Amino acid sequence: MRIPAALAAAGLLALGALGASARADKLAPDDLAHKKDGGYVTGLPLASYSTDIGLGLGARVYYYWDGHRDDPRFGETPYLYRLFLQAFASTRGIQFHWLDFDAPRILDSPYRIRSQLIYGRNINSNYFGYGERALAPLAFPGQARSYPSYADYTRDQQRIGADGQTYSKYDQYDQVRPVFIASIERLFDRDRVRVLAGFGVSYGGIQDYTGKQVDAVDAAGGDAQAIEAPTRLAQDCAAHRLVGCGGGRDNYLRLGISYDTRDFEPDPNTGAFFDLALDAGTAALGSQFDYVRAMAAARGYWSPVPELADLVVAGRLMLEAQSNGTPFFAMDSLPFTEDPRTGLGGNRTMRGFRQDRFIGSVMTLGNAELRWTFGHLTAWGQRFGFIAAPFLDAGRPYDSLGQLSLRGWRASYGGALRIAWNLATIVTADYGTSSEDTGFYINFNHIF
Repeated sequence: MRIPAALAAAGLLALGALGASARADKLAPDDLAHKKDGGYVTGLPLASYSTDIGLGLGARVYYYWDGHRDDPRFGETPYLYRLFLQAFASTRGIQFHWLDFDAPRILDSPYRIRSQLIYGRNINSNYFGYGERALAPLAFPGQARSYPSYADYTRDQQRIGADGQTYSKYDQYDQVRPVFIASIERLFDRDRVRVLAGFGVSYGGIQDYTGKQVDAVDAAGGDAQAIEAPTRLAQDCAAHRLVGCGGGRDNYLRLGISYDTRDFEPDPNTGAFFDLALDAGTAALGSQFDYVRAMAAARGYWSPVPELADLVVAGRLMLEAQSNGTPFFAMDSLPFTEDPRTGLGGNRTMRGFRQDRFIGSVMTLGNAELRWTFGHLTAWGQRFGFIAAPFLDAGRPYDSLGQLSLRGWRASYGGALRIAWNLATIVTADYGTSSEDTGFYINFNHIF
């Protein structure tokens, strides 16, 4: 697939969806008729496998309170309160434990409260370079060649060289990241406009693998241990290309505004969502880093033939810019006002590329999906909808805003099978492929 064609497809689908509806703000009649009255609990075990994380196991449990049908908010909000708790760990040392609370119209007021408490640990956090440097073909100092295939690249990295060293951790580092985020939103214009103010308190604990004993492969192809040669992170830190190489406190103020006309937030059929966000890290908040990050994003949803099929064209476009003082370990932050994400690459941005495959001072992203609900099932008092979703993802990093162009975008594509459980809980399995890699992801919720 040519990259300009991929970008054009994503952009046209997104823009077409954005222009299709400007006034959708209530549940569709069929969805409203099947919405649960009162409170209920949902939850599933989490299971995933990839080269990045190994075998991951955990669980996420949701509690929803929808209210009752005589409440005017019943037909206008996805729920009145939602609380979920997640525990997750993997065989390759990833932990992601998460407590999340959301109240769209707290105490029947025009305010929405959100908070997230997260503990993250990843002993294989990815760092493939910064900005334009991340777009270069996969390569490492141990070989005088580049690699079109990520599998071949990592195979050769793991080998022990003549000097007794290995490059098996050349693109990884160990990171501990506890985070607390809280925000309050003021609702205007019949809940369509949201003005957000909040803050984040976090700490980045960074350990580089240079000079440490790591897993490797000996000349006979057997498992072994060897000294890690200088990593890509160590090289860029020594060259003073990055801020925050030793980790530290990353506290910031977050401001945002959004405009929302989606008919049903967890699984929209029509409408649009625009958001602008600004993060400011400053010593005044106890941060060790001073920086500014700004992001603009637009999402759109369009049902082209509602009388014939439950088919939704969905698109998203995003642009982010951040100042040079941003610590490298926070440079992957994408501060969407609804649900912050991380990195270009992985299951929430560019499926088929590794998590955080691309980072930079400036990042662009485009996604397009065709979501077809092809069947429904009611069992044990629960309602299930089945969704097929082919998709296209594209994006790239830049060193500065002055370099923005349509050239050099990286693209991936694939398909997803999703199950909508009582409308609000979306279980998804996505498979994506790119020019250098593939990815399979099992998670909750549409990616946008």
